[in-house]
Amino acid sequence: MSEKINHCCSEFDYFIKNGEVALCYNDTYREYGINVLDGGSSFIQIKYCPWCGNKFPKDVGDEFSQIIYDELNLDGPDDPKLPKEFKSREWWVKRGL
Repeated sequence: MSEKINHCCSEFDYFIKNGEVALCYNDTYREYGINVLDGGSSFIQIKYCPWCGNKFPKDVGDEFSQIIYDELNLDGPDDPKLPKEFKSREWWVKRGL
């Protein structure tokens, strides 16, 4: 899906899009975080915007796991049979989450 994602405020939008601070957004799980700068992909999840204080939407990681493991009977997010929609926000948007 290529539609523009609007985050909670213009400051967060700016910094997440320009990569000038250690913030991250995982579109597949709708998770917001602060990158751990150790060269890996770890991050510390945050629940509120550091600029405007608004609460971020609930992440959908649990729902993702339930669907791919229980409903689709896949071995995980790296399973080659994982449908394309589960590699972006498409899966949770389609389900109204």
